[in-house]
Order: sequence, then structure tokens, then C-alpha cells
Amino acid sequence: MEPDIYFMPLGGGQRVGASCYYLRLGECNLILDAGTGKEKGLVFEPDLHSLVTTPFLQSVGQIQQIYISHAHADHVGYLPELMNMASMAEIYMTELTALLSSYQLYDRPYLSIVAKKEQGPGKGGRNRKEQRLEDKRLETRYRLDQITTVSYLQKMDFGRYQVTFLPAGHIPGAMMMLFTCGKRKILYTGDYSLEGTPLTDGCMIPDGLAVDTVILCGLHARQPQYAKRADCLSKTAQEVLALAQQSKLPVMCRVPQLSKGIEFIRALNEWNVWQIPVYIDPSVMEIAARMEQLSVPVLSSRDRIMGVQMPQGHHIYVTSNGTSGRCKDYQKVNVDFCLHEDFPEMKKFLKQLNPRQAVIVHCAGEISPSGQTIEQVLMNDPECRTQFLFAEERELYQL
Repeated sequence: MEPDIYFMPLGGGQRVGASCYYLRLGECNLILDAGTGKEKGLVFEPDLHSLVTTPFLQSVGQIQQIYISHAHADHVGYLPELMNMASMAEIYMTELTALLSSYQLYDRPYLSIVAKKEQGPGKGGRNRKEQRLEDKRLETRYRLDQITTVSYLQKMDFGRYQVTFLPAGHIPGAMMMLFTCGKRKILYTGDYSLEGTPLTDGCMIPDGLAVDTVILCGLHARQPQYAKRADCLSKTAQEVLALAQQSKLPVMCRVPQLSKGIEFIRALNEWNVWQIPVYIDPSVMEIAARMEQLSVPVLSSRDRIMGVQMPQGHHIYVTSNGTSGRCKDYQKVNVDFCLHEDFPEMKKFLKQLNPRQAVIVHCAGEISPSGQTIEQVLMNDPECRTQFLFAEERELYQL
């Protein structure tokens, strides 16, 4: 008799942010990702308490394994709190994801404390807040030391199920998880991309992989009109370099995420034929340096860390914090690009897998003017056998 399989989004269902998913394989209780989200300036978290509304769990402490797909905050930001509640659970992620997560969850709060102290002594209330932040940070360090790192194509056998880790593309260290339970195969993609970037190849789909259910982070599943500009990152880097070469002012590039910052620096270095110096803010430089330690090349001899004194002359400044008043004499450019799959990639990915069922999560709320989704588009494909489910948060589904 085949074991029953259940699925519940605890966050990151039909919205982006707080990705966290409960997967029950037979008698085994798993969590896939543990993120936070931000909406209108307010942070929101997954609803872990909805787990006890299921007939399978009396407490979060019964979670046995936690798998983290990659180190973006909307997939890992809630991990320390989850680990406190599920203190006996085993946590798995790649080495690169562990490195990036450690910076996100442990080092950045420390740098925040240091920056506040350098601004001068604050009031007692602020000091208490800083102490709470430091206490939380130290507890996070203890939790992060319990993480088990895994490698691509590694297979682990937990008796009642097996899991294999596959490259997901998207950002360095990102992984997909292929679960085998009985005769069924369930693939959780996390955020993925078919196309590679300067720092990582695209996702890996083994030949002949027969997937029964794919749990798909389908950011653009409701937006068939969305397609990325070809070679967007390379062209953006070339445009910035050309602007810096022609402009009388140095160019400051704001990037919205640290991971995009290091991708952009690598692209700048690939196309910097004018040998323009590139200055990098400390937070982005810290991540770049750590990735270099794990043999992921990001930096070149032209790269410099931005210090207290602003550099003179011709240069580019890459920062994840572009609000500084020190940067008045710069030509400012907002640099953004998509590291996710676009709609044509998603269609290609699903056609290649051709699973019996696709569970769509992490889905942007905006619906296309045509009202079509990936489901309507693939319904017209005679070779497609896939049944679609747009999973809602706090709803329990039997797969």
C-alpha cells in the first residue's frame, strides 16, 4: 500500500514572501523553506500554528527534517525561529546556502549594531533594543552551527523516504529537492531558473526523470506576458560601463539584494574593457569575499572596498544601500534584473517534466490582462498530462 502524501503552504502560497511549506511523506513530517516577507514596510511570517490544525501534529516540535532551498530572506529569514520551535529537527542546505544564510541571519545584525554604536551613544531604550538584537544573534549562531550541509546529486535515505539534491540555478547554492516515497517522486523546486547567470549554471533536470508531483515556485504563473530581456544582466552591465565612461560624474549603482549585487559585480568585471575602478560597499564586498573562499569567482583586481573617504576620479560604486547622503555627486542608477524563471521558461520546464500534478506556490498576485495562467496555456497542449493546483495558505491538500 502506497503511503499518503499531504501538503500545506504555511506561507508563500499565492503571494511572494514567507515561503514555508509542510510536506508529509507517509509518517514523516518535513518543512520546505522558512522565510519571512515584507509588505507595506511590515514584516510577515509563516503561520506555523496552522500545523496543529492538521490531524498529524500536536506541536511544531514533531517536525523531523527541514530543507532550505536557498539563502534569500523570503526562504530562510524565519529559520532561527523555526529551529527554536522544532529544536529536534535536522536542517539541510548546501554549503554556499549555509554561508549566505549565516551572513543574512548572523553577521548583518552584528554590522547593524556596530553601525549604530559608531553613530554615538543612544538612549537607554535603544541600548535595550540593541541588547535584544545581540542576544537573538548569539542564539542564531548556536542554531546555525547545527546545520548539515549537502552536495548536489547527493542522495540521503531516511528509511520511509529518500531525497536527492539538484542544482536549481537562480543564485549560487540554490537547490531543488527530489523526494521518493514508495513509488512516487515529488520535486520541490524552490526558486529556480533554466538559464544560467555569471555565477551559476541553470537548474538540472536529469534525463528520464519521471516526476509524479512538482511543487513549483511559480512566480510568474499568472503572467504569460512576462518574458525576460535576453542577456539582461550582461546588457545592464555594459550600459552602466558605457555611462561611466561617458559621464563627467562617477556612477552609483543601487542593487536591491546582496545576491544581485555580487552577480552585477561579476558582470561588470566581465565587460569592463575600459578598466574603470569599481568600489563596493562593505556588505556586498563581505559576501563577495566569502564566496571567493568557496571558489566562486566574483572579484577582480579593479575592485575596491568603499571606505570612509569617498574616492576621487572616474569610478563605479555598487551599493545595496543607496540612501547615503555622502553620494550627492554621483549619477545614480537603479540596477535590477530577474534571477527567476520567466513564463516561457516555466512552460518549457513543465513540458520537459510533464508531471501528473503541478502544485503552484510563491505566485505573484497580479493576474495578466488576459486572465490566463500557466494552467490555461498548457491545457491546449495535447502532450501535457499535468493537473494544476494553485495551493492556498493554511489549506491541507492530499497529493
